[in-house]
Amino acid sequence: MDHTLVHQSDSTPDICKTLYFWWIAYLRCSSDYWWICKENGRCDDERLHRVWKYFGNIFEYNTVLHYWQEHAHKLFDTPQQSFDYQEALYQPQPITLIDPKTVAGSQGNKLYFSIDRQLSLESAINAFQTIWDQATVSGRRDTQDAIFQLCKFDPKSRTTISDAYCANVIEDICCKSYPYENIHRWGGFEKARFLNIVGNVSAKASETVGLAKKSQRRIRALFCSKKTTALQLIANAEIGLFPCRTAVPKTQRWTELQTNRLKNAIATQEWRPRGWILGEHQFLLPHLELSSGSSEASLREEILNAVKNFSVLDNSKLGKP
Repeated sequence: MDHTLVHQSDSTPDICKTLYFWWIAYLRCSSDYWWICKENGRCDDERLHRVWKYFGNIFEYNTVLHYWQEHAHKLFDTPQQSFDYQEALYQPQPITLIDPKTVAGSQGNKLYFSIDRQLSLESAINAFQTIWDQATVSGRRDTQDAIFQLCKFDPKSRTTISDAYCANVIEDICCKSYPYENIHRWGGFEKARFLNIVGNVSAKASETVGLAKKSQRRIRALFCSKKTTALQLIANAEIGLFPCRTAVPKTQRWTELQTNRLKNAIATQEWRPRGWILGEHQFLLPHLELSSGSSEASLREEILNAVKNFSVLDNSKLGKP
């Protein structure tokens, strides 16, 4: 099936090249975060409740771009700090951005404008929307006073974040596949090979049987470590830390009734139903299209292509916008 991979696309939004993109992606991988959204904030864990309070219900939005426009400035910086003054201050337009340094009593969390008095209300609204989108979507992040800030990050582990995400996804997809499907029988080695998570080891046909088996064991162990990393990143995203793999102290989050209902939602696949990654692809990678298959085989192929699109995201310069 033909489809477009991320590395072949020139239209990848800037947000998809940042750690904030993966922060949102991992938060959406949390069953507890999904459940607190379902429970409208009813939770005994203040850490998770605080994240829900500020991040809101991410599952209500159609795309990450839509969510980013509404929430980025409140979570990760301020609109005023994120704007590139050098490019926008002095360009002639009906609404002009004003440098806050020239405004008496200005505050760092506000945008200041001058507006042409002859401008119609409709034109003023459209012009303002253009500037606002630029400030909140493509603005440069200044996190000094942000409510949520990125943890210290080792650039050498950039690929680990995407690899771990994909390992978590493909593990779930294989488990929920039908017994007659080939992927239902995939082990750690096959899953790692599909995602190209092989590190510095391989199992070439030219190797001896002993060396090949040893390489396969190392690859399976590597895949398991990626799954563990994903769970660690999810657990920390739940309490507002990213990218962080520190052990999160457990505390009671739900009443007995809530716990039973959550377990039932997971067991009946209300949470992460078969093919759920297609919805994640539509939300996180809206600039890429996957053809809608009509048969079971084409649907399976579409699901695997969606995972592949996440696995080939360019993380070589992963950082802040």
